[in-house]
Amino acid sequence: MGRRATMTVAALAGVLLMASGCESTKGGTATPSTGAADTSAATAALWNPCTQIPDQTLQKAGVVPSTKKSGVAGVEEPGWKICAWNSAPSLWDYTVTVYSTIHNVDDYKMKKENIDFVGIKVQGRDGFRFHTTNDKDDEDCDLIFPAAQGALQISVFKASANKPVVACDRAMAAADTLVPLFPR
Repeated sequence: MGRRATMTVAALAGVLLMASGCESTKGGTATPSTGAADTSAATAALWNPCTQIPDQTLQKAGVVPSTKKSGVAGVEEPGWKICAWNSAPSLWDYTVTVYSTIHNVDDYKMKKENIDFVGIKVQGRDGFRFHTTNDKDDEDCDLIFPAAQGALQISVFKASANKPVVACDRAMAAADTLVPLFPR
């Protein structure tokens, strides 16, 4: 596995660890999970980016549909539906990952590794842009939008620090195309 793939898997795992063993409540406070059956049912009910984003929309977002990867390193995670796509293989400048989760925005904000939350509005929908403390080279950018199910997130990871891609510019451009598909 290359450096970038290792970093992407590590970043995805970090996002998932932020809410391990917790579920959101209406008050926005993380509480211990009540059981696997509850999490399984909630996970099954999540909006699935791997099946709900059409190929044409992915192409408009700047990624190649055939590069789709689901889960974290192919493993599905309880409380999450995750799907990632790469930009054109000949250029492989970045990866766009869409997370659909039962966890809410407050859960993300409580994780000390998530920093620099800034309010954004994309296609009339309020959300936040944030970074992680392990992103020392400004190689990734995360956007999160609240939803009745919990939250939806778009992350862009640069393939290399040497690439001319500005991660947050790419994330906002992808969001402009993807957010209209997100459930409220």
